[in-house]
Amino acid sequence: MAFVSLVFLGILCLGLSGDAAGIEKKVIKLSDHVYRVTLDYSLRPNIGVSVGSEGILLVDTGHQEVASELLLAIKNLKEGDIKYIINTHPHGDHAGGNKTCGPNALVIGYKNLDEMVSKGVLSLGEGKVKGGGGKSFDSNYSMDFNGEEIRIIPSPGAHSDSDIIIYFTGSGVVHMGDLLLTQSFPAVGPNVEKYLEILDTVIDIFPEDTKFIGGHGRDYTMAEVKDYRSMLLDTIKIVREGMKSGKSIEDMIKEDVLKDYKSWGVFLEFLNTDTWIKSIYQSLKN
Repeated sequence: MAFVSLVFLGILCLGLSGDAAGIEKKVIKLSDHVYRVTLDYSLRPNIGVSVGSEGILLVDTGHQEVASELLLAIKNLKEGDIKYIINTHPHGDHAGGNKTCGPNALVIGYKNLDEMVSKGVLSLGEGKVKGGGGKSFDSNYSMDFNGEEIRIIPSPGAHSDSDIIIYFTGSGVVHMGDLLLTQSFPAVGPNVEKYLEILDTVIDIFPEDTKFIGGHGRDYTMAEVKDYRSMLLDTIKIVREGMKSGKSIEDMIKEDVLKDYKSWGVFLEFLNTDTWIKSIYQSLKN
């Protein structure tokens, strides 16, 4: 967790207070067998669900406190045990429900990918994952489940040191975990330039009709991912120009230099313009 900001870690530890029963469940169908499930509480992490003849696979499980409610939502999609859980990263709002959701499930994450290859669960892709513009990820892993190839692409170094991207190739759905916060500024601490590198590679590699699930927030099209990148570049330019004129973080916060972008700091309040100014400044200064 060396890369994620201390502010974000503090919020993750808050979890859920009160009774989880009766939480509203939002289920969005993205293909004939891939869904996004979101429980309306606190951070509202997005869970990817694949259901089919081979069983149930989850991408992330949310907080432990609401895992029972997540199971109720999944039960409405398909009866049966959860066979696989893939964690986009190990933070508690994404992996906290692992034991409750899948006591007998095989849990796949960044740190055991090679172990899963040796056990025959995953296959290691040959060479880099390349896009038409020459961008690439260094490696990828894959598995076949519910009639499609699922690719698992390691992408560490921005949000955390254990991030992976999951691509349901037949469904055209990508779950990016917290490498994509569709209604917020990124949670990347001082790793803004690394994050842009990952985002540029995602835009280059995946097809134009791809549907994107973020760690939190609504789903995105490729066009919206590109618009998100443009918004980030605009804010970075403002902070960079402030730095060139000798302004400090405190100066830019006081002047509210990102006032036109405040709407991006509402959905997840701790990722506000002040936090984003600090992230940009620290990244450019390093």
